[in-house]
Amino acid sequence: MKLEIMHAQPSTITIQVPPPKQLIYWQRALLWQSMGFLAVVVLTWSDAIFDLAHVILGLPHREVDINRTAITTAVLVLLWMFSPYKIYLVVSRLSYLESFLHVCAWCRKIEHDDRWLSLEAHFAQKTGGKVSHGICPECSKKVMRQVPQGSAPTGG
Repeated sequence: MKLEIMHAQPSTITIQVPPPKQLIYWQRALLWQSMGFLAVVVLTWSDAIFDLAHVILGLPHREVDINRTAITTAVLVLLWMFSPYKIYLVVSRLSYLESFLHVCAWCRKIEHDDRWLSLEAHFAQKTGGKVSHGICPECSKKVMRQVPQGSAPTGG
């Protein structure tokens, strides 16, 4: 699925939107990532205020440096703001790759739900329609070139 955004200029920008199934995964990944960043920010401020290295590990006492903690928090927030776009790109790419049909290179069966189905069975299962056979114009030309002049090919 693609969304086109038109600008005042004649060029267009194409943004890929993940399929609905992957949208849930993207939101879940974003939630977990946000919780991780929030935990790091809380630990950073807790260390600055309570000197956790001294309390937990017994390291020498440090003076509180609010400016350094504020700069560290600002960098973390900038990374936090940039990373959802990267998660979106990764999930979109995975969605794109997962949308491919796996077709056997030898027998042309299609993988669906960990089963290998014939082309006809796959279409019947997906669409509920019946499958019939015919001959495309290109194959018809190939077959007609192989048939000797004056004899008609027989269908099978």
